[in-house]
Amino acid sequence: MRRELGSPLLLGLVGTLFIALGSLAVGWLGPGSNVRGWPIIQSLRGNDLLVHISTFVVIGAGLLLVIAWLKLGSAMRRNPADALKRVVVTSVVWALPLAVAVPLYSRDLFAYVGQGRLMAGGFNPYVDGISAIQGWFNIGVDPMWANAKTPYGPVYLAIEEATVTISGDSPIVAVALFRLIAIVSALAIAFYAYRLARMRQIDPGKVLWLVLASPVVMFNFVVAGHNDALMLALLIAGMYYALRRHPIIAILLVTASVGVKPIAVLALPIIGIIWAGQNRTLRSTVKYWVMTVVISGAVLGALGFALGIGFGWVLTLATPGSVSHWYAPVNILAIAVGGAFGAFGLDGEMPANIVKFVAIGAMVVVVAWVMLTKRTFDPLMRLALAFTATVILSPVIHPWYAAWCIILFAIVGIREGLATHLAVSASIFFACVSIAEGMDISDAVQGDILGYVIRTVFITGGGIALIIAYCIHEELSVKLIVQRLRSYRERRAIQKLNRAAAGGSVKPRTSV
Repeated sequence: MRRELGSPLLLGLVGTLFIALGSLAVGWLGPGSNVRGWPIIQSLRGNDLLVHISTFVVIGAGLLLVIAWLKLGSAMRRNPADALKRVVVTSVVWALPLAVAVPLYSRDLFAYVGQGRLMAGGFNPYVDGISAIQGWFNIGVDPMWANAKTPYGPVYLAIEEATVTISGDSPIVAVALFRLIAIVSALAIAFYAYRLARMRQIDPGKVLWLVLASPVVMFNFVVAGHNDALMLALLIAGMYYALRRHPIIAILLVTASVGVKPIAVLALPIIGIIWAGQNRTLRSTVKYWVMTVVISGAVLGALGFALGIGFGWVLTLATPGSVSHWYAPVNILAIAVGGAFGAFGLDGEMPANIVKFVAIGAMVVVVAWVMLTKRTFDPLMRLALAFTATVILSPVIHPWYAAWCIILFAIVGIREGLATHLAVSASIFFACVSIAEGMDISDAVQGDILGYVIRTVFITGGGIALIIAYCIHEELSVKLIVQRLRSYRERRAIQKLNRAAAGGSVKPRTSV
């Protein structure tokens, strides 16, 4: 009985149930939402003590889900025979309470409603911000983005308009539909990740542990309902059909992905590389790149002009870049450089901005190298590296951006050892970042400095404790990590020698 109580499935279920319960008091609701009038919501949100307690419930339950996920991974390694079934069943059970929770970790679901109303009202979201519609504030949109132009492509704008039209005047129904789209998309990601794993002879259980069961996915796709889930679902499906030698289907799917979030454009050159075949030359590759871009551009152009918005999204790609995150390496460097100039009484803003511009330049160089190099990279590895470079070299790294990289590397195939430990550590970190996102609490609770400090210490301490516990469980140490890095470098040196001896003919990598 004691063993059952400590099972990953039950621990995670307790966590997600308490997240759902806590969300009633601190989850995001529009100021004008009718849900605020429900008796249970009024009784919880009208009592500051209960709100304080609920913030800790949501945080503690989130950390409990991370623990359950780590225990699930350990249990799967001990019993690989039923690992696939176990991870699927566990993921579904965990997700059920989260699917009906009040939105947490982000207010983007409400932004989707606002942009849908913009479209339905005849506005152009590439020209007008959500503040152009009457009553926008009552929807629940973050005021930070009230005047911002949408960074989404025409496909998602069409989905937003259709969803808002179907839901009528009810933001609640619209939010539920947008979340449903994200959940179905997460299942589609898992489906195609599984098929790719089978195709590439990678352990599907481990892939789905990172792709489906991960708290980063649960928090950002199931609870927060980010449209990144749809973007990734279409992109990964496109990669599957590209590898199955169905280039037109692949182009259409990836084009749809670009039409959701333009970052997916990084996948179009990969399709061209796959289409050109193993014996490709630069000339043949360029030919297939041109064909891919022409087909994709024609589809996006036709859709954009049919909606009356054209290619406006190309000019608004930098919209989310107006914020930055303390943990982004580029932002840390920019702050350090700016601070150093400021310490000498000089203007630090310009040097900080120069650092960010240099990082963007480095991003372009790295992505170009990944696409153009003659090294025998697996196509999916090229894609994962391109996305990772784009994320790491940006001052903006939302937790759902990290999900792009973790999921893409998972379908490439992550070797046991250092690569797995890195993926797990990143998942723990960004799960904790998600947990630390703001909640819908009153000014009185928000202004309670002691409560804020305790919550911050709780999350930070919990995250550090989880990583330390994981390292102890996996018998990791700094010395061991250094040894493994040295061993990796030695293996790479041997591979280079073998490649030189074989005239450059080596088998493409299928895992990292």
